[in-house]
Order: sequence, then structure tokens, then C-alpha cells
Amino acid sequence: MRAARSILGVTLAGIYALAFVAAYWIYARSPDDFFAGVWLSFAAVPYILSVYSLYGVSNFAADSLGQVFAAAAFCCALAFVAGALIEASLRALFRLIKRQRVARPPA
Repeated sequence: MRAARSILGVTLAGIYALAFVAAYWIYARSPDDFFAGVWLSFAAVPYILSVYSLYGVSNFAADSLGQVFAAAAFCCALAFVAGALIEASLRALFRLIKRQRVARPPA
């Protein structure tokens, strides 16, 4: 359960959540513009690609608040898992380096 306490995972998920908030704020300022939802669509690319690969079609729309929340939750969870995996692999690498330094006698 150490991955649940990943500092890097929480940081990356928080940054992704802030990106979603900023993108939705840009969309909400002018929803009638043609390119108003483009930043929200860019932020939701992992969600859109996953839904497309599962169902063969992705109809993500910035005006559907349920889809925006689902995309934000999915992308934040994905960012958390990626950060936790990176942190765990770096911790394992540093632990291995530390063991090798301790096991080797000084020259």
C-alpha cells in the first residue's frame, strides 16, 4: 500500500486536476465560440483514446458535465498511477544503489 502514499503521484494528479479546472474555466467563459472546448479536449486525450479503443467511438463533449467529470477522474487516476510507478521504480533503484555501496568494501 506504499503506492497509495506516493508524493509524485499525488502531485501529478493535482496538476492534472488544475489543468482540467483551467480548461473548463476557459470553456465556461465563452461556450459559444467554435474552439472553446479545444483545451478541455486536449486535457481529456487519455480518456478519449481509452473510450475510443474500448467502444470504437468517443463522443466527448465539453458541454456534458458528466463526461467532463468522468474524464477528469480517469485522467487524474492515470496520472496518479504513472507517478506512483515512477516513484516506486526510482525508490527501488536508489535502494539498490545504496545496498551496493554498503556491500562493497572501501578500496
